[in-house]
Amino acid sequence: MSSKNDLYRPAIHFSPAFGWLNDPNGLVYSEGQWHMFYQYYPMDTVWGPMHWGHAVSQNLVTWQHYPIALAPDELGNMFSGSAIVDKANTSGLFEKESEANLVAYYTASLPSSDTSLADYQTQCLAYSVDQGLNWIKYEQNPILNNPKIECFRDPKVFWFEQAKHWVMVITHGQSIGIYYSKNMVDWELSSDFGAEEGHHSNGPWECPDLFPLTAQNGVTKWIMVVGIGDGCYAPGSGTQYFIGDFDGKKFTNDGPADKVLWMDYGRDYYATQSWFNAPDNKRIAISWMSNWRYARQTETKTFRGIMTLPREFSLILNESGHYILRQSFYESVSYFLNETMPNDNVGVFRVKGKVMLEIGEEIEINLFEEDCPQFIFKRLDAKTISIINNRLYLGSDKVMEDEFPHNYTSNITNEKFENDLEIIVDKGAVELLFADGTFSMTQLYFPDKIENKIQITGSGQFLSIAEDSK
Repeated sequence: MSSKNDLYRPAIHFSPAFGWLNDPNGLVYSEGQWHMFYQYYPMDTVWGPMHWGHAVSQNLVTWQHYPIALAPDELGNMFSGSAIVDKANTSGLFEKESEANLVAYYTASLPSSDTSLADYQTQCLAYSVDQGLNWIKYEQNPILNNPKIECFRDPKVFWFEQAKHWVMVITHGQSIGIYYSKNMVDWELSSDFGAEEGHHSNGPWECPDLFPLTAQNGVTKWIMVVGIGDGCYAPGSGTQYFIGDFDGKKFTNDGPADKVLWMDYGRDYYATQSWFNAPDNKRIAISWMSNWRYARQTETKTFRGIMTLPREFSLILNESGHYILRQSFYESVSYFLNETMPNDNVGVFRVKGKVMLEIGEEIEINLFEEDCPQFIFKRLDAKTISIINNRLYLGSDKVMEDEFPHNYTSNITNEKFENDLEIIVDKGAVELLFADGTFSMTQLYFPDKIENKIQITGSGQFLSIAEDSK
């Protein structure tokens, strides 16, 4: 793998050794190991019959590739899902109670021989008795038949302590179905969320997640995360979230039905999923770093598709009295960059600091001297942020020419004028957190050369903008 195309293989963002990668699946922490499964086609660098790839990490930065966990069978291809630790052996699939009891839920998607019909999607179960090295598909799959829904996929399962039952959230086309179970095998529909709320487009709501976060004032809220494949904030794919309450069977949105909260304002942040059983009750998540508008045309050939860096989610109360989501790069990422990053040229650059802005002022961030993305943050009464001239790679493919340039404007909701700013630039990837982590921007890039330079200029008042850089 020494071709020019490996110029864009990132140093600290996860990528497959070869082949196609998209959604993260089955994120679970067990006995000191972070397991990450992912949508994977090992035969080519374009989307094909989906498998579950598998990788394991001790620190969420360096990964060991494991054998394929799930491969297509008579029920269909292996679409997205989740994994849990069945410590109490609720399922009865294991010999005893153990932290090593792993159960995975996935969608089997059976391609239709009739091109006018959609795939037939059902929910299935698999389990592992050897820490995820090998997986046994449940002999009575599917555990949940299709209720005549065209897009019925991506089961996310978690334990709800108050009611002592398991919960599954799953795509119901343009809404999210909520199911519950006592034994992890027999599931009953309890409610449906979202048909009249949030952002809708032509594509289905995908890869749902639902989890609690507790703010510093002690208030706990539940976060419903939904991916939308097209027609989002920026053209193409995007991820929205809702903040509300959950009683074990029904999620209630706190905000107005037409209010949309975006998790990211870039173009490459999709299928966000969080780890089950993360230490210290932390909510750690990762996303597929691409966009369905051009995912099949990005300029790599030995692999295609990467993950974002892992981020920790928290809940904060803003100055308007509304709860919003805060993101920060997980502590192991910062440790790795500060303490163990190799000294050779691996194409990773980090800048972290604070910036003071006055209303009407702006900051311009250039990541490279030539052929570079350019971010302009404008603080106006309308609180807008503009990103201009972000034509990162002029590929020969027409889809890349039409879809990859990033020219759009976004609204920012934070009300602070003193802002934390952190940018991590890797080969092929830029991640930016601003305004104390309440504004996120995640984007691919394919420059002709990697200079490892970041220029920050503007008319605002700056405070030690490069406190910590590598």
